[in-house]
Amino acid sequence: MSDNVVVLEHVETRFGERVIHCDINLKVRRGEILGIVGGSGSGKTTLMREMIGLEPPTAGRIFLFDQELTPGRNVIAKLRDRFGVLFQSGALFTALTVYDNIALPLRELKLLPEDMIRELVCMKLSMVGLDAYAANLLPAALSGGMVKRAALARALALEPELLFLDEPTSGLDPIASEAFTHLVASLHRELGFTVVLITHDLNTVRDLCHRVAVLADRRLVALGTVAEVVCSDHPFVRRFFHG
Repeated sequence: MSDNVVVLEHVETRFGERVIHCDINLKVRRGEILGIVGGSGSGKTTLMREMIGLEPPTAGRIFLFDQELTPGRNVIAKLRDRFGVLFQSGALFTALTVYDNIALPLRELKLLPEDMIRELVCMKLSMVGLDAYAANLLPAALSGGMVKRAALARALALEPELLFLDEPTSGLDPIASEAFTHLVASLHRELGFTVVLITHDLNTVRDLCHRVAVLADRRLVALGTVAEVVCSDHPFVRRFFHG
């Protein structure tokens, strides 16, 4: 088993004539929290979507759990129970209750009886700090922080080895943002999963990330610990970390 759960080799992304990424090389180590930061339009979310097989890169190779994500091969379907995703908006199904949103990936497996699914959903709700009352609510009735927690519970439903978080504190007030960051840190210590974190929040980077990858000028311009990255002379890095 490789020490790297995600590997990007010479990844290039183009939309028509527009170049988003050029020659991106990156390895995500097992058990770490890797933050990916960059300016608006730098392709942070696009890179994550390529890592989870939603979009193919224009060129280059991507490996997930040592399996190459090749267009036309149904690799992701075989790996989907090994990773979870929290999208920026939460992406909860609006017509389903919180309970049914979390139960959905468990029900899709068609391997577990409903009483066991109920136990697992209640456990995931408890893990993210939501109670039975919240379980019966529709997403429209939730606060922003509750949406993030419910979406995190769904992402954790299948007990993944790898978790992708896309701007998890976006739209939250400072108190809710700090609480969510502490929640992720606590779950990471308890469960030991690997995290790829897309963010623009400097506090989240400093509080959570073991390493940081910085996207700018269509390339990866810095990679390392926060202490290492802040020493970079690249103009975007200096603006982001030093204001």
